[in-house]
Amino acid sequence: MGFERIRQGSANADGRVWEGSKVKRFLASIAIVTAMVSFGATTPAQTAGGGPATTSSQGIPNLNGENTGSMRDQFNKLQTYDYNARKVSVEDKKNGKTLAQLLAEDKTAALELIRTMPLNCEVTDAMKVAEGTITSAEGKTGKTTTYEVSCTNGLGYFLVAQDVGKPDGFSCFAADATRAADTAAGKKPGITCQLPANSDPKAIGTRVLSKAGLSCEVRKYRLIGDSTVDHTEFLEFACTNNDQGYVVTSALPGSTVPVHVETCPQSAARGLPCEFSDNGGQVLTLKSFRDALAQHGIACDATDKTTRLIGQQTRSKRHVVEFHCPQQPKGLVALIPLGDNPAPFETMDCPTAKQKQGVVCSLSQ
Repeated sequence: MGFERIRQGSANADGRVWEGSKVKRFLASIAIVTAMVSFGATTPAQTAGGGPATTSSQGIPNLNGENTGSMRDQFNKLQTYDYNARKVSVEDKKNGKTLAQLLAEDKTAALELIRTMPLNCEVTDAMKVAEGTITSAEGKTGKTTTYEVSCTNGLGYFLVAQDVGKPDGFSCFAADATRAADTAAGKKPGITCQLPANSDPKAIGTRVLSKAGLSCEVRKYRLIGDSTVDHTEFLEFACTNNDQGYVVTSALPGSTVPVHVETCPQSAARGLPCEFSDNGGQVLTLKSFRDALAQHGIACDATDKTTRLIGQQTRSKRHVVEFHCPQQPKGLVALIPLGDNPAPFETMDCPTAKQKQGVVCSLSQ
């Protein structure tokens, strides 16, 4: 099932901003090519009333499994390492430093790096895993230092300090997804997180959900994508109970937002359905909205590319959807109640929707 990506971003009910983009993290000290789904913004705009939905041009994630986003393949090489890779060098020995002291210095450096990013991560463990050089777009050359960190919220990251650029980083799940994609493509796989708390993605997911008050032993997981606008990442977890699944929104470097967890039906209602489970709830796709048009006798031969979920009214819970099709030359906006929702079904052309609902069409322009 495919979802139309919509380029612009808009603030949702709790103030977060979502925007579609390809993954573009240039992490100079780690040789990783990301192979994740091209991601659009995912949260429908909502209003406090049952009337107009806030105009939202949020993107809907492309969930058809195509590899449409990747990071630039121009990185300094990083040799394979493990938890014992942090060694006491000859120079360290001359200075009387022990491995414990070096790791303590790594943690202090990682904490300072996180403060400059910033990032929602209270560090529990940290280790320097690489040093290298990078040349900026302006031709300046500088040093990079990469740390792996684990956090009290259960998540883990690679973080990169750069002399000639802003600090950056990516999650252990991004590293895991990249390694899997490289392996599938017959490429030499990149590194993954190795600190004790970070080495098992399923255990990370179980721990993150447990800290959110949810009992879930993760049996399956996937990195859905991320938003480069508000620096957040989206993960799906399925529990050993096949009916249970969750979508987790977590911070990436540049964000201090707390971990946010939704059930699969909640996530599907905002345009980001689960693939592994549905919690027994209704799974929505863009076809669900086209089917609603047909059931109400509205002629419109739209496709996934010409169907846009704009938002959901918080009071009436109607989905606000734009359609572009030959039968509707002025464009079509529908207010669609699904399931047992008693709110009325309504349609109007785009000019009327702008005048009466404050909704601005983008497919019909």
